[in-house]
Parts: sequence; structure tokens; C-alpha cells
Amino acid sequence: MNNGNVFDDALFNILKECKTLPTFLDTIFGFLRRRTDFYVVAVDPISPIGLPPGWAENLVKQAFLKYKPHNKRDTETLPESQVPLPTVETEVVTSSIEDQNKSDLNGIDISVNKCINEELKEKSNFHSSESYNGAVYNNYSWSQTITDVDVVIKLPENLTTKNLNVDIGPQKIDITLKGTGESLFSGILCQKIKYNDVLWALDKRKLNIHLDKVQEMWWNCLLQNEPKLDISKIDCSRPFEELPEDAQAKIEELAWNQERKIQGLPTSQELAMQETLKKAWNAEGSPFSGPFDLSKVEIN
Repeated sequence: MNNGNVFDDALFNILKECKTLPTFLDTIFGFLRRRTDFYVVAVDPISPIGLPPGWAENLVKQAFLKYKPHNKRDTETLPESQVPLPTVETEVVTSSIEDQNKSDLNGIDISVNKCINEELKEKSNFHSSESYNGAVYNNYSWSQTITDVDVVIKLPENLTTKNLNVDIGPQKIDITLKGTGESLFSGILCQKIKYNDVLWALDKRKLNIHLDKVQEMWWNCLLQNEPKLDISKIDCSRPFEELPEDAQAKIEELAWNQERKIQGLPTSQELAMQETLKKAWNAEGSPFSGPFDLSKVEIN
């Protein structure tokens, strides 16, 4: 596509606000995470939502290579025919992976193989892209905004909602099997939630739970026994439309005042001051008289 420069002005304005390239790129990918399904991994090849495994990373690589100069003199973009197409990653599971590791890595400590296998098992459950401002573990992941939390729990095969007991209280969560009482997931939540507003649904082998926080705050863990997150490193931005009305009005006022300053016009505060002076100009005891003239007033 050769008409990408039509967005140059808009993108350049964003870059000026971000000031640095890392912040600019973080803004772009943050937008993709919050407002698109770019980071959603499609569980079904024909799913209308999300991308097949590996496509997101390859689309980024494809765009990078397309505009990468071949040498110091080359400033042209890479021809479309030479840009590598995204590929769908597939996992091949064998029944004798441990035996294969033994034969391929003869003489190497078997503990290395065990570590590799455990890592593969973890990766097969959840990917880091499935968590936003949260964390990923072997059998569950969680994400959060300032107001709510989403939890995804991996369950054994062939379960339905009729097989589950989902007990969620003000600060606890407990998922068990009906009949046997076997615990599938349990723990004390980091903070209190609105337990009467909990939503949950079973999607194949994954139980999706939505929790609304009692207080608008960032959690440093889902369960109290988890490793704690560094809150300073998470994305604390909030979409404009999710802000309280008074905060939206304040932001709009600041933007309007900034535009007025650039144009050399009075701001909202200065206009309010002028209106007050007009009302007091000819009031009883006022030192002024005649038509209102702002030049006669010295404002500190």
C-alpha cells in the first residue's frame, strides 16, 4: 500500500506528544491491545475474532521488513513480492517426546529435558499476550483494568457447567467439581469485589470469569499467595470515555484553553474574570465608570 503517507500528519502529531519512539510504539501497541483483537489468539481457524497463533508477531515483522532499507543508500520500501507472509504456527505433540529427547541429547543431564518439557506444557496452556496488566500461570491467567478483573481458568476435558460448583464471595473464589468436591481453583482475592455482579461462562476447556472491583485501584496480584506485580510498570492509562464525567470535562477544558493560548485568545479562567469585572464595573462604590475597558484594569 503506497498511500500510507496520508496519515503522516496525524501520526506525527502523536509522535510529538509521545516525544520518544519507544513511547510512540508503546502507544500504538497499547491501542491495538485495548481497542482491537490484535492480541487475541483465535481458538478456531474460522473464528471471526482474533488471529491464528503466530500471526500477530509475523505481521509486525512483515511491516518492519517491508520498510527496512537494504543498505545505506537504499531508502525505498521492500517490494510486496519479497515481504515474507505470516505463517500459522502449529504444535506437534508426540507420545514419546521424552524418549526422543533422551536419544537426541545423549549424555546431557535429564533434568534439562524435564525443564524443557515443563516449559512446553506451560506454553501450551496460556500465552503472555492473553494477559493485560495481570499475569499468566500454568493453569490460569488474569487481566485487569482500573475497574474490573478478568480471569481465565483451564479445566479438565469434557466438563460442562453442570459439573461445576462456582463459589465466589466478596474476597474469595472457589471452583470445585460437583459430587467429588475436588478443587479446580481456589484462593483469597487480592481485594474485595462486587460478588453479586460476577459473570462467568464456560468456553470449551476454559472458564471465563468477570469480576468488578469494589474500589477503583490497580491490583498487584489476583490471589494473595501469588508473586506481586510492580504496579509502576503496568499500563495505567484509561480510555477517555471510561473516565468520570467531571474528569472528561476537565480534560476538554484544558485542551480548549491550550488551543486558546496558542491563538492568543483568553482562556476560560480569564473569560470568567472579565465577566466578573463587567458586573462590578458600574456597581455602587466602583472606582470605574463608563464603558467597560479591560485595559484600565491591572490583573495580577
